[in-house]
Amino acid sequence: MDRETALPAALQRHLDKAWDALDGGDVDGALRALANAQAAAPDDPDVLELEAECALADDRPDDALEAYRRWSEVEPDDLEPHLGRAEVYIDCGEPRTAARLLEGLLKEGGMEPEAEADARHLLGVAYEERGDFKRMVAEWLAVLRLDAAGDPGELLISAGRFQEIADAAFEELPAEVRDHLANVPILIEERPTEDMVRDGLDPRTLVGLFEGTAMPDQSVLGVPGLTLIQLFQRNLEREAADEQDLAEQIRITVLHETAHYFGADEDDLRRLGLD
Repeated sequence: MDRETALPAALQRHLDKAWDALDGGDVDGALRALANAQAAAPDDPDVLELEAECALADDRPDDALEAYRRWSEVEPDDLEPHLGRAEVYIDCGEPRTAARLLEGLLKEGGMEPEAEADARHLLGVAYEERGDFKRMVAEWLAVLRLDAAGDPGELLISAGRFQEIADAAFEELPAEVRDHLANVPILIEERPTEDMVRDGLDPRTLVGLFEGTAMPDQSVLGVPGLTLIQLFQRNLEREAADEQDLAEQIRITVLHETAHYFGADEDDLRRLGLD
């Protein structure tokens, strides 16, 4: 039985209220709702998951680690608390500790492919933080293959609809900008290629890519070269809550990659709200 459906109604209301508060940035409100949930079921896995998230939102990583530890004791076969601990270690500047934890889990084996992909992706992040490029790439190539093998048969929206949304985002741009981009195609791919991952790009978080020579450099270099914008549908869909959210993420990604064409760097994109 799904954990959430088995929860008492009153406890579920406390959890929902807390998660809604967290989503809205109201940490104090989330903590108040968490206290009510803890009073009802302090050792419930859903409560412990919420406790960890609230602790992270309240800048208490040690308390989050403790909540994840208790969660893993209650549900020893659940991978999620272990991944949560690894993420905390990475965020706290301890990628070696995270890597040891994840390496141990993977060595035990017995994971479902989706769970293995999650663990290997995070292990790749840990290696990246350690500066171990070779191991990072090896893990992320494995993730790319596991994700491709485990894809659901259908996309959230058709490739044609995806292209329509991307084209509509392009039409939002000023006419002068569109004129400059007239010969820059927007290509839709399901996911990044193995060559991209070998170059160090994250197979899951990469949602768009500008390839070619930025316009300010073309006059300096004298050779425009091949220039295109790619969008990766599976990765965008992975992060989207629903079709409406997906459409907004496509729009943001098109604008983000267009800004790269005009020479904007990541600091510029953050200022524009396109990071």
